[in-house]
Amino acid sequence: MRNVSPPRQIYDCENMKKVSPFDPADYTLAVKSRGRAPKPWRWEINVPGKNKPVQQSEFFETMSEATRAGKTALAELRAASAAA
Repeated sequence: MRNVSPPRQIYDCENMKKVSPFDPADYTLAVKSRGRAPKPWRWEINVPGKNKPVQQSEFFETMSEATRAGKTALAELRAASAAA
Protein backbone atom coordinates (compact mmCIF):
# COMPACT_ATOMS: atom_id res chain seq x y z
CA MET A 1 0.00 0.00 0.00
CA ARG A 2 1.27 3.43 -0.99
CA ASN A 3 1.92 6.09 1.63
CA VAL A 4 -0.07 9.15 0.53
CA SER A 5 0.46 12.47 2.22
CA PRO A 6 -2.57 14.71 2.90
CA PRO A 7 -3.17 17.61 0.52
CA ARG A 8 -1.51 20.91 1.37
CA GLN A 9 -3.59 23.54 3.11
CA ILE A 10 -3.52 26.86 1.25
CA TYR A 11 -4.92 30.04 2.79
CA ASP A 12 -5.97 33.38 1.34
CA CYS A 13 -3.88 35.66 3.58
CA GLU A 14 -6.17 38.68 3.27
CA ASN A 15 -9.31 36.85 4.33
CA MET A 16 -7.74 33.86 6.15
CA LYS A 17 -9.98 31.46 4.28
CA LYS A 18 -8.80 28.05 3.23
CA VAL A 19 -8.29 27.97 -0.53
CA SER A 20 -8.08 24.68 -2.35
CA PRO A 21 -5.58 24.39 -5.19
CA PHE A 22 -7.24 24.12 -8.59
CA ASP A 23 -5.86 22.97 -11.87
CA PRO A 24 -5.76 25.98 -14.24
CA ALA A 25 -8.01 24.04 -16.63
CA ASP A 26 -10.75 23.99 -13.96
CA TYR A 27 -11.47 27.70 -14.40
CA THR A 28 -14.36 28.45 -16.75
CA LEU A 29 -15.68 31.60 -18.38
CA ALA A 30 -19.35 32.57 -18.42
CA VAL A 31 -20.75 35.64 -20.18
CA LYS A 32 -24.09 36.74 -18.77
CA SER A 33 -26.62 39.49 -19.22
CA ARG A 34 -26.82 40.86 -15.68
CA GLY A 35 -27.44 44.58 -16.07
CA ARG A 36 -29.62 47.11 -17.76
CA ALA A 37 -29.17 48.68 -21.16
CA PRO A 38 -26.98 50.18 -22.51
CA LYS A 39 -24.37 47.92 -20.81
CA PRO A 40 -25.98 44.66 -19.69
CA TRP A 41 -23.14 42.15 -20.34
CA ARG A 42 -20.47 40.97 -17.92
CA TRP A 43 -18.09 38.03 -17.76
CA GLU A 44 -17.49 35.79 -14.74
CA ILE A 45 -14.74 33.27 -14.10
CA ASN A 46 -15.91 30.30 -12.06
CA VAL A 47 -14.30 27.26 -10.53
CA PRO A 48 -16.00 24.03 -9.38
CA GLY A 49 -17.02 23.99 -5.75
CA LYS A 50 -17.47 27.74 -5.35
CA ASN A 51 -20.84 29.45 -5.43
CA LYS A 52 -19.49 32.89 -6.26
CA PRO A 53 -17.30 33.80 -9.24
CA VAL A 54 -13.56 33.97 -8.67
CA GLN A 55 -13.47 37.12 -10.82
CA GLN A 56 -16.06 39.21 -12.60
CA SER A 57 -15.97 42.24 -14.83
CA GLU A 58 -17.60 45.59 -15.07
CA PHE A 59 -20.41 45.84 -17.63
CA PHE A 60 -20.04 45.87 -21.45
CA GLU A 61 -22.33 47.07 -24.22
CA THR A 62 -22.14 43.87 -26.27
CA MET A 63 -21.74 40.19 -25.59
CA SER A 64 -18.77 40.00 -27.95
CA GLU A 65 -16.90 42.75 -26.04
CA ALA A 66 -17.49 40.92 -22.78
CA THR A 67 -16.41 37.61 -24.31
CA ARG A 68 -13.15 39.04 -25.68
CA ALA A 69 -12.27 40.67 -22.37
CA GLY A 70 -13.27 37.55 -20.43
CA LYS A 71 -11.10 35.27 -22.58
CA THR A 72 -8.14 37.56 -21.96
CA ALA A 73 -8.76 37.57 -18.20
CA LEU A 74 -9.19 33.78 -18.16
CA ALA A 75 -5.91 33.26 -20.01
CA GLU A 76 -4.12 35.57 -17.53
CA LEU A 77 -5.64 33.76 -14.54
CA ARG A 78 -4.71 30.35 -15.92
CA ALA A 79 -1.16 31.51 -16.62
CA ALA A 80 -0.82 32.93 -13.11
CA SER A 81 -2.21 29.74 -11.57
CA ALA A 82 0.12 27.55 -13.61
CA ALA A 83 3.14 29.66 -12.61
CA ALA A 84 2.30 29.54 -8.88
